[in-house]
Amino acid sequence: MKDFSDNTGDHKHPYFGQPIVLTSKHEKLSLIQPAFQEIAGLTVAEEALDTDLLGTFSGEVERIFPPLETAIRKAELGLIKTGANLGLASEGSIGPDPLIPFAISNIEQMVLVDKIRGLIISESFRSFEIVKVSEVVAPGQNLEKLMLSVGFPEQKLIAMPNQIDSPGRSNPIKAISNRKSLLDAIAECARQSKDGKARIEPDYRAHNSPSRAKNIIKVAEMLATRVSKLCPTCNCPGWGKVGYNYGLSCEACDTHDSTAMRQEVLGCASCDQKLAGVVLATNLRAENCQQCNP
Repeated sequence: MKDFSDNTGDHKHPYFGQPIVLTSKHEKLSLIQPAFQEIAGLTVAEEALDTDLLGTFSGEVERIFPPLETAIRKAELGLIKTGANLGLASEGSIGPDPLIPFAISNIEQMVLVDKIRGLIISESFRSFEIVKVSEVVAPGQNLEKLMLSVGFPEQKLIAMPNQIDSPGRSNPIKAISNRKSLLDAIAECARQSKDGKARIEPDYRAHNSPSRAKNIIKVAEMLATRVSKLCPTCNCPGWGKVGYNYGLSCEACDTHDSTAMRQEVLGCASCDQKLAGVVLATNLRAENCQQCNP
């Protein structure tokens, strides 16, 4: 393991040599461990627990907590089970993007819970690079276009009855990975459905969705980078971007826009220290100015 030191002195990283427990049911260790090893010099071990109790993508268990809180609760499950002091977990959401209407995005939240210091260090990553499909099919229907569009069988699928009498969604058939199992699942779900059809969607669990796996790798890199950086004041892990300074004047008409992002603000996960970070812009481009382009 690499011996990483912080940038403010010769202090060894506080987490060096300590076990970090990743709570996961869906084989995320191979996606997350490389970033923590290479970027922070830290080792992650996986604790397989039934995190589906906190909600599932396929809807048969409703997620009742927001994604960030769900990730924290997952990490805490691993801490309780193992008695470790450092817990890691992630939670993904796939659906209508909160900022761009009609777009579907994948937002991945990842947290490290430090029980001793009372810290929660988190990062999130938002991506539109995610397989998106929800298609109603009938037994015997040609499936070639559907399979090609989702990258089947690398992207595994789930099937469920399209219309059911009971409220909510019936238990779906998951991890469909070959043509025969897909045809069998469609036949079974169509048999249960009032309209004789099945609904096909991606299986978004991390080990069954290559497009989501890439986004988990990215957020792991972001969190490992934040964990690797120590606060210049209190030496706690988790130093990184916490917000922005706003306000720019238009390069053409000098109109001031108080909502335009000017500079990153860096901060600590533990103390109140904040410093100015990367300058994003020194003026507002005319095409983004409400006065020049109302």
